[in-house]
Amino acid sequence: TASPPKTSRIVVPVETTIPLALKNTISSRTAFVGQAIYCETIYPVTVGNRIVIPVGSYVKGAVTQVVRAGRIKGKAQIGIRFDSLTLPNGTTRSLRASLSSYGGRGEEGFKREESKIEGASTKGEDAGKIATTATQGTIIGGLSTRSGKGAGIGALSGGLGGLIWVLATRGKEVLLPPGTNLELQLNAPLTFDRDEIALPSRYVEGPALPSRGPGF
Repeated sequence: TASPPKTSRIVVPVETTIPLALKNTISSRTAFVGQAIYCETIYPVTVGNRIVIPVGSYVKGAVTQVVRAGRIKGKAQIGIRFDSLTLPNGTTRSLRASLSSYGGRGEEGFKREESKIEGASTKGEDAGKIATTATQGTIIGGLSTRSGKGAGIGALSGGLGGLIWVLATRGKEVLLPPGTNLELQLNAPLTFDRDEIALPSRYVEGPALPSRGPGF
């Protein structure tokens, strides 16, 4: 009985995760919707014990949303999508994929369902700034009058100064430097022909082997 022919297609299934390293800098202070994002894969993806997406494959994406950090409230946000994958041999496929993981410093927020990275909160720093400024005002006010009445005035003016500083200062922006680890998740499968994932060769017909003479 003849065995069924082997399929010539290889499918990377939906929900496959692909680890990436960012190659260009993205900041919520300067980014814009549509700005290109360039990444490289840092771990191979295999199907049936065969590497389909090798390390060093190229992934291109784009910024989908930019929100600057607010002066009073509101955190910075950057939305990301992934559009295409190019293997080292040049084979290219369109992608339907979202950001599933983000390797930040542990201070930023991450909204996986929206494929967004959120800036770190500054509430603790703002409160500390107001308290520090108020304390400095108390010391200066206490030194300015022997009766101590100036201490309360100094604390009030110091607290107001700290509050004004907080209101005039934006929160932390989202900054993604080169080398930032990202992870995409496929929302649709990727299909390749077997000959499309062959490793690139430096030779068209293979390297020429030197002759060793008779008997070799």
